[in-house]
Amino acid sequence: MHTAGTRGLGSLSSTDVQPLEPPSDDRWIETAEALMHDECWCWGQDVLYPDGNLLIRYGLERTAALGADGRTAGYTGSINDRGGVWLRGAGVFYSSGSGSGIFLGRYDMRPRVITRDAPPLDTWIERGLDAFPLATASEQGIATACLLVPEACAWIAAYEHWITEAVGVEHREECLERWARGETPAGEFAQRWDALGRGFRTETLFLS
Repeated sequence: MHTAGTRGLGSLSSTDVQPLEPPSDDRWIETAEALMHDECWCWGQDVLYPDGNLLIRYGLERTAALGADGRTAGYTGSINDRGGVWLRGAGVFYSSGSGSGIFLGRYDMRPRVITRDAPPLDTWIERGLDAFPLATASEQGIATACLLVPEACAWIAAYEHWITEAVGVEHREECLERWARGETPAGEFAQRWDALGRGFRTETLFLS
């Protein structure tokens, strides 16, 4: 599994973009689901970029598993020597290598937690997120979500910042022109993921 990207896990600095205010606790899930819906669409468009697959250029690689239609089930890249990120059209799995990981779904951003550093792809593909327990099911799950959700958001923010640097905000504008359901301004993907990560708290889990 390749190392994905070069910017690490930190939030974007104030010299990169103007930070946005995080959503309130009772709006976090709704805001996150709208953003993830747009993000997953854009990942699919990044795969089709005319000058080459942008996910692969960033350092991700195709997973060996295939979806029901026989196409690539997703992309994966390492975060460090132990953890990693897995991207699918249905959402993301993230682990920093501490023995636990989280799922964040395209249609359900309530964090789900497993005690593994890699997702069971067959189960995820065949049964969806309902196969995995919500973070609120245990104190350990809550602690894991509070640690990893901000890191996962920061990873996606860093990817979006790289997209702007590598191919320009015009690419995101073109992606959204082909997406009638888009709610995210083309130039705000990185800022919104950064704000989501900063705004996630224990209270967020119990207001969804």
